[in-house]
Amino acid sequence: MLTLRTMRSAVLVVSVAGLGAVSCSSESEGPGAMSEPETAAEIPAGATGQTFDPVDEVSSPMSAIVERRRLVIRDAAAWTAFWNEFAAAVEPRPDPPAVDFTTHMVIAATMGQRTSGGYLISVEEVAEKDGTLYARVLETSPGVSCVNITVMTAPAVAVVVPRHEGTVAFVEEELALPCTP
Repeated sequence: MLTLRTMRSAVLVVSVAGLGAVSCSSESEGPGAMSEPETAAEIPAGATGQTFDPVDEVSSPMSAIVERRRLVIRDAAAWTAFWNEFAAAVEPRPDPPAVDFTTHMVIAATMGQRTSGGYLISVEEVAEKDGTLYARVLETSPGVSCVNITVMTAPAVAVVVPRHEGTVAFVEEELALPCTP
């Protein structure tokens, strides 16, 4: 049986105070770019769980975002830019889901392009401690003996959380699903 303790974990700490969107991609440019994010093992003990709501329209294995990203989106312009990239292959492109950025923000994670089905990404937990908001992101991949459809995928997820002005950290976990031949 696989447990969270058997998965690889790391925390990417992203300082986002006052930024509309921040990407942890080393290819990013501008004031929010971070090429060497800090790492840690897990959400600290005693962190207070936060409520979050998945944005149904963004939890998809078929986004148009081909790079791995971790984003904190704090304003409507950044949300629209993310949405337009996420739904770039959809015609006609729907409007982005409504978010009240005066009281909430969006945490988004993309897995990057994959060559088959069977890949998923999810935000499993959001918690706060000592002014840092932690978002635990789980990347699930098919095991070596899994049979999957051969199609290009690009899993993405977004959740709406109460607005947080401090640091946001992404706790990374990976899980390879066991499949029987």
